[in-house]
Amino acid sequence: MDSIDKGILKILLKDARTPQRRIAMLLGISPPAVSYRMEKLFGDIIKRFTIYVNPNFLGRYHGYVAFNNLYDWDGDYIAKIECLEETNVYEIDSKSRVELDEKIRKMSEKLGEPKMIYIPNQMPYSPSKFDLKVVSILKEKPLIKPIELAEELGVSSKTIRRHLRYLYSKKFIRLIPIIDLNKAEISIFAVFTSRLEEGKKFFAKYAFTEIEDDKAGIFVNVVDSMDEARDLALKFKREYDKDAEIMITTKYEFL
Repeated sequence: MDSIDKGILKILLKDARTPQRRIAMLLGISPPAVSYRMEKLFGDIIKRFTIYVNPNFLGRYHGYVAFNNLYDWDGDYIAKIECLEETNVYEIDSKSRVELDEKIRKMSEKLGEPKMIYIPNQMPYSPSKFDLKVVSILKEKPLIKPIELAEELGVSSKTIRRHLRYLYSKKFIRLIPIIDLNKAEISIFAVFTSRLEEGKKFFAKYAFTEIEDDKAGIFVNVVDSMDEARDLALKFKREYDKDAEIMITTKYEFL
């Protein structure tokens, strides 16, 4: 792994749909060089790509809950993030806020007292049959090209491109690379804080996604090393929010 390889991975984490020509321009190398490097990364460093579907898109509620990693949750969840701080963070969903609270209660019975609970303000969506067809195919074939998706659905590529722009802009779906962070030699870390404006400015250079409402938020960032992640997180706590929760990721998975 060199700085170019790490640069490719960081760009893909921020937006896995970034065209290779755009990656080449950002890194100052040729498109064939990007293609060659991505072929080498895929399979060993980049395990696969997956489509994350926001539960709100399916008319459901979701939240994030962190527990000590002494035990694993064997029930259903959307995502699991294993952290250096002996913590597992789960994204979970349910049909209602009441059921979501009940799921957290059941998890707590097995896993112990939660170290963090964050249920953002949200408004579930009511997807159309066409919405569901599009997302179903994307889940099965995350890297399908728009023209191929259009052919499979029997509509114009213009219709598909417009619909995909809508789904991505609303954050209903996201293409995510599943990366072996240990082999990649990069570090992902999250900061849960109520100091949203300070967090947006502080992590602007590093953040690749954020989940927030008017009270609190989680900033998820990518940097070159675990030491850099620690230093940035501690600096934010020291200068802006001593109560911020820091989670340095060692492994993540989406079901």
